[in-house]
Amino acid sequence: MSVAPVSAAPAAAGTVRAWCEWYTRGLPEPLAAERRDEVASDLHEHAAWAAEQGIAERDLGRGIRLRMLGGALADLSWRRQQLRAHETAEATALRRNARGGLPVLAYTLALLVLVASGGVVLRVLLGTGPGSAAFHAQGAASAVLALAASACALALMARRRTRWVGALWAIVAVYCLLRYGTKALVHASATSSQLVYSAAAWDTFGKLLIVGLTLFFLGMAVRWAPSRREMDRGVRAVARASTHVSAQASRVGEPLAVSREAVGG
Repeated sequence: MSVAPVSAAPAAAGTVRAWCEWYTRGLPEPLAAERRDEVASDLHEHAAWAAEQGIAERDLGRGIRLRMLGGALADLSWRRQQLRAHETAEATALRRNARGGLPVLAYTLALLVLVASGGVVLRVLLGTGPGSAAFHAQGAASAVLALAASACALALMARRRTRWVGALWAIVAVYCLLRYGTKALVHASATSSQLVYSAAAWDTFGKLLIVGLTLFFLGMAVRWAPSRREMDRGVRAVARASTHVSAQASRVGEPLAVSREAVGG
């Protein structure tokens, strides 16, 4: 049975109930109704506590909204857990197939950035287009940086523990290539300059491409980022290794200290 809606700060309470309706959509109705009841009960208790403390309705509404924002990630995590717990076998198979497609796309894009960066480096170094030698050197340096960053990205993405760092390196490679490397290519290649100048929206397209690829690789970095448990495990492993190295160093240092005392005596 649902608890009566909170009377104080109705706008804030309505926002919370709307948020609850949104993140419980698609779930089994008994489960969604139970979650809505919990939220309504929590709102009721919050309002009763605020009335006892003499908190103004405006401050109560602000507090309710802040609590909603602070718990949004937990609500989404709860929804994800419930969807996993109640999904069908077909949905599980589709999700696993989709999960495997995104890493392949990330590796493919990083490889394309690597190949494109190498091509830009060669074309800029061999090009004799307009512009000073310093301009061509700057463009070549940007392309070389993109080439190195994309190579690091692929190397890091090849390992499970470091692939999230590789995704961040891919962002650096994409920015260097599309922001500076292509401009140098335009001045080094007559074909590229003609193509760019004939397309009026090329600059806008390049910026949108940078934003899109940055968001994609950033999403992959978040997806691949180690959990808190894995990070704690790694910190403990580093601490154990540091302790072992310190112990070995002290063992090696003891004979040296003894020999110095003997020489000094």
